[in-house]
Amino acid sequence: MLKKVNWLVFAGLAIVLLGGANFWFSYQENAPSPFDMVDEETSADGFLPILSPASSAGSADSAPTLSTSLLEAEPTGEVTGLTPDRLVIPSIYLDAPIIPVHYKDIEANGEVYHQWRVPAEFAAGWQDESSLLGLPGNTVLNGHHNAYGMVFKNLVQLNVGDVISVYSGETEFRYVVAAKLLLPERGQTLETRLENARWLQPSSDERLTLVTCWPATSNTHRIIIVALPEGTPARQPSAGEVGGN
Repeated sequence: MLKKVNWLVFAGLAIVLLGGANFWFSYQENAPSPFDMVDEETSADGFLPILSPASSAGSADSAPTLSTSLLEAEPTGEVTGLTPDRLVIPSIYLDAPIIPVHYKDIEANGEVYHQWRVPAEFAAGWQDESSLLGLPGNTVLNGHHNAYGMVFKNLVQLNVGDVISVYSGETEFRYVVAAKLLLPERGQTLETRLENARWLQPSSDERLTLVTCWPATSNTHRIIIVALPEGTPARQPSAGEVGGN
C-alpha cells in the first residue's frame, strides 16, 4: 500500500512539473511581441500598432513603386503643400475628419522603431511626417476599424477604381484607388513587418495611402489602400493585392 501511495505522489509531481514546463514554453512562444504593444498593453482586441523604421532601423527608406510610368505623374492642382483635414469616400459612405498623429519610439534588440499612434475617435489620422497634399510624396492616413468610432470599418470594401477625396479647407484633392493589399502582420517576423511598413514610407510619386487592420475579430492582417491622383494611368493589381470583399 505504501509503495502504491509513493508511486501516486511521484506521478502527481511529474504531472505538475510537466504542466508547468508546458505552460512556460507556451507563454514564451505566445508572449506578445513589443511590436504588438502600445503603452505597455497588448492590442489583441484593438489596433495592431503600425511599425515604421527609425533612421537606425536599416530598412528601405522608400515606398514600393506601383509601375515605372507612375514616376512621371505630375502633381495635380495649383495649390500645393496643404494639410489634410477631411476624408470623403463615397463608395463606402465615409465622411470623416482628419487629425494629425505622431509616433512613439520603441526599442527592441538595440534598435529604435516608430509606432504610429491612431486617433481614439471617429477620425482618420494623418501621419504627420508623411507628405502634405499636392506635393510629390506619400500622404498616409490611418484609422481604427473595430474600435473608437471605427472610421475605417468598411475600408476593406474599397475596390480598385474607387474615388477618394481628401480636403484641406475648401480645396479638394481627388484620388483613385490603384492597389488594395492584404498583408499578414500579427506574429510575423520583424523583416516581414518592416517590408509591410515600406508602403507607408516616402514615395517619389504623388500618392495617398490608407491603412488599418483586418479582420475585426483578430487583427492578424494589415489592409493597405494605395490611391493615385485622378487621371494617373490605370494598372492591374499584382501579387499580394486583393479585390473587393
